Amino acid sequence: MIHITESELKRSLIESGFISEEDFTSAAKESSHFGRDIKEVLIEKGMISEEYLIKILCDYFKVPFFDISSEKVPKELLELIPESLAKTSRVIPVKVDDHSVTLAMEDPGDLKIIQLLEHKLQKKIQPVFVTKKGLKEALSAYKVDVSKEFDKVINENIEKAIGEGAKDAEKMAEDIPIIEILDNIIEYAVSKSASDIHIEPLEKEVLVRFRVDGILEDLLTAPDLVMPAILARVKLISDLRIDEHRLPQDGRFKFKNDDLAVAIRVSIVPTIYGEKIVMRLLSESSRPKNFESLGFESDQLKTLEEEIKKSHGMILSTGPTGSGKTTTLYTVMHLLNRPEVNISTIEDPVEYDVGRINQIQVNTKTGLTFADGLRSLLRQDPDIIMVGEIRDKETAELAVHAALTGHLVLSTLHTNNAAGTIARITDIGIQPFLLSSTINLIIAQRLVRRVCPHCVASNPISKEDAKDIFLHLGITYEEIEKLKLPNMVYKGKGCKECHDSGYKGQVGLFEMLKVDEKIRKLIVNGVSEAEIEIAAKKNGMKTMLEDGLKKAAAGITTYEEIMRVTRE
Repeated sequence: MIHITESELKRSLIESGFISEEDFTSAAKESSHFGRDIKEVLIEKGMISEEYLIKILCDYFKVPFFDISSEKVPKELLELIPESLAKTSRVIPVKVDDHSVTLAMEDPGDLKIIQLLEHKLQKKIQPVFVTKKGLKEALSAYKVDVSKEFDKVINENIEKAIGEGAKDAEKMAEDIPIIEILDNIIEYAVSKSASDIHIEPLEKEVLVRFRVDGILEDLLTAPDLVMPAILARVKLISDLRIDEHRLPQDGRFKFKNDDLAVAIRVSIVPTIYGEKIVMRLLSESSRPKNFESLGFESDQLKTLEEEIKKSHGMILSTGPTGSGKTTTLYTVMHLLNRPEVNISTIEDPVEYDVGRINQIQVNTKTGLTFADGLRSLLRQDPDIIMVGEIRDKETAELAVHAALTGHLVLSTLHTNNAAGTIARITDIGIQPFLLSSTINLIIAQRLVRRVCPHCVASNPISKEDAKDIFLHLGITYEEIEKLKLPNMVYKGKGCKECHDSGYKGQVGLFEMLKVDEKIRKLIVNGVSEAEIEIAAKKNGMKTMLEDGLKKAAAGITTYEEIMRVTRE
C-alpha cells in the first residue's frame, strides 16, 4: 500500500489537470465497492495512463522513476537484502557504491523500511520509484533454477536417509521435505505465468511439466519414490481422500506465500503407472478486467458493449477447451457487477471467487447438476445468470426460458465457429423459433500466444512468401487477391522476459455474430450454417481468421500461431 492518502492523491491528480473531481469520485466509489486499489481503477477505466500516474507519484514523493524492466539485478546486489525481507517490504536494491544503496521501491514513502535498511546496511538509502508489475518481475531474480534446487533437495535428503540406515523407498520418501518441494514448484510455475502444472508418474520416474501460454513444456524429472509423498501432500491440502487410489478425484486449495495468492484447482486420475496430478493455477491478479486486454478490436468492443447493456436475452461464448470462454464471461460479469443487479452463476467448477456474485458449484455426487442449479437460481430473483456450460437439452431449455422471462443469460458451448452454434443448440433439442427469440450475440474464440514485446523483431517479406503463408492458412487464391498482403512479419527473438520462447502472454481471436432481424428469420427458417455465416459476413462479421491476420500484421502474434489454432 503506497503511503499517500486518497485525499492527497485526489488533490495531486486534480491539480495536475489529468482528471476531474467528478471522475475521481466515480472511481473512488468503485474502489470502495469492490475493495480495489483506486489507482488500479483509474488506470483500468482509462481516466489516466499508468505513465502519467507514475509521473505524478514521483513528483509527490520527490523521487525519480526507475525502469527496472530494462535492468538485470546482479546476484551480489540481491545478497544485500534477504529474499523474505525484499518481498514483504516490496523493495529491491539496484545500485550500490561506497556510501549509498539505490533502492527500488513500490512505496517510496515507507520511511520505516528506509530507516531499517539504513541501519542494517550502514549506508544511505536512495529511494527510486518502480511499478508494482516491474518490482514483481525483478523479485523473481531471487528464484534459482527450480530443477537444480529440486534435485539438490531430493538428493541431499536421500543421502541423509541412507546415511542414517534407511533402506526402503518408503522411509526415504518420508524424509524428503515434500512441502518445500511442492511450494517451490508452485512458486516457479507462478513466476513463469504457467496456467497448469502436470505431475505425471512414468515407469521409473516422475515428470513435471508446465503449460505456459497454452503450450506444455518439460520442467524436470525426479525419482519415482517422491510421487507417493507428493500425492499425499496434494490430497491433504485439497481435502481429498488420501486412501483412494482407484477413482478420479477433484479438489481445490489456496496457495499463499508472501504477496502471492493463487487459487489452485486439482484433478487426480489413476493411470497405469500410478495417479497423475494436474493443478490449474487461477491467479486473481492475472484475470483480465476489461475487454481491451482480452484482445477485442474497437468494432467488436462496440458491439459487445451494446449487447451486455440489454436486460434480457442470451450471450454465448463458444470454442474448444482452453480457448478463454470462461474468462470472457467473467470479464462481462466484472463490468456488470453493480449494486443494482443480482448476478448468480452455476459453474463446474467455480474458477474465480468474485465478490457480490452468488456462485454455485455443480456437485454430481449430491445430484446438483447444471439444470438443477439453474432451476433453483430462477427462484432467487436474479437479473443476470451465468451458466458454466450448456451440455444437455434440459439445461438449454431452462436457459432459453430464463432469457425469455426477462433475464440476461451468459453461457458457453463447444463449437468451432459462431454460425455453428445455432445448429448445435437446435441439435440439442431447442426449437428454432425459441432460439431466434432469445439469442442476442455469439462469440467464437481461440487463444494465441502474444509476440514478446521485449524482443520483438520485424523482417521484410516478399509478396510470394506472403501468398504462401496465406495458402497454408487455407485461404484460396481468389480470396488472396482481395486481401492486402503483408510486407513485414514479426517474431520474438527470445529473451529473459519470455524465457527465450519469443512469446509472452496470450490474446484472443474473436468472431462475433450479432443476431439481428435478418439472422433471426434465417434461424426460424432452419437454413444451413453456411448460409448464416454468409449473412453474418454481409452484416460485417469478421471471422477468427481475419481477426488473426489483422493481429499478425500488427505484430501482436505470428502467422504460425494463427495456423496452430484456426486450421481444423
